[in-house]
Amino acid sequence: MEFENQASVSQQQQAEDSRETQQHIMSARKYALNESYNSYAEAGMYALDQTRTKHLSKPLVVTMENIFPESYGAHPDELKSLIQNSRKHMADLLVQQRGMSQSEAQKAASTHLKATLDTGHFNMWRKYWQNDPSKSMEQNDKEFHNWMLKKTEELAKDGLIGNVHLVDNFGYQDDHLSPGEGTTPVKEIVKILKKHGYEGALTVEPGADASTDLSDFHGLMKTWRLFGSPVYGAHGPVARTDRPKDSWTNIQYSYFGQTNPPFYVFGPYSPSQDWTLWSQVPME
Repeated sequence: MEFENQASVSQQQQAEDSRETQQHIMSARKYALNESYNSYAEAGMYALDQTRTKHLSKPLVVTMENIFPESYGAHPDELKSLIQNSRKHMADLLVQQRGMSQSEAQKAASTHLKATLDTGHFNMWRKYWQNDPSKSMEQNDKEFHNWMLKKTEELAKDGLIGNVHLVDNFGYQDDHLSPGEGTTPVKEIVKILKKHGYEGALTVEPGADASTDLSDFHGLMKTWRLFGSPVYGAHGPVARTDRPKDSWTNIQYSYFGQTNPPFYVFGPYSPSQDWTLWSQVPME
C-alpha cells in the first residue's frame, strides 16, 4: 500500500509538470515572433515619446524593411503580419501602461509602426517564382510582376507603407542598379503608392552605378529619366542679361547637348583641378 501511495504521488507530480509545460512551452517560431512583436512595440512607444517630448513636426516612425527573400519579413504577407501584430502589441501596452483608450492606442501604433518597401528586395522573389512551363518567359515575368503589384496594393491600401527605397535588379541578386536598368516594375509600384495616398520619401539606392558613374547624383538623374522628366540635371540660377551663357540649360550632364564646357558642374568633378585660377584655387 505504501508503494502504491508513493507511485500515485509520483504520477500526480508528473501530471502537474506536464500541465505546466503545456501552458508555457512554445515553438521556436512562435517565441521568435512574439519577441519581435514586443521589440517593435517597445520601439514604437519610444518613437511616440520622442515625437511628443521633442515636439517633432513629423512623427518618428519605425519602419521594418523587406530584406532578402531568405529572411523572415521579406515576403509581403510576412511583412504585413509583422506590422499588424506589432501594432496590436503596442496598442495593448499603451492601454495597459499609459491608460490610453483603445482607439487612441491603435491610432498611435498605426502612426509609429510602418514598413519600408524596397523594390529591389521585392523583385528578388523572382528566383523563387514557379514558372508555368506552358508559357513563355515573357508571360511568366508578366505574371510575377502582376503578383508584385497586387501585393504592393494590399500593403498600400492597409496604410502599412511608411518609407520606400527605389532600386533595381534582374530578380536574382541585389545588384543595386538605378531604377529602369533592371526588370523591377518601379514606375508601376510608385503609381500604386501614389494612388493610395503615399506621400513619404522615395529614396534612390543605385549603389552599383555609384561605383562606376562620375557621381552618385547620376542614379537620381536616371530615375528622373525613367519617370519621364525631359531634364535630368538642370539646376542653378536663372540666366542673367549680363551673362547670356549663364542659362539653366548650361548644366553638366543635362538633357541638352553641350558643344562647350558647361557653366555649372557638380559631383566629384566640382571642385576639380581642371578649373583653377592662376593661384591654383579651385573654382567652385
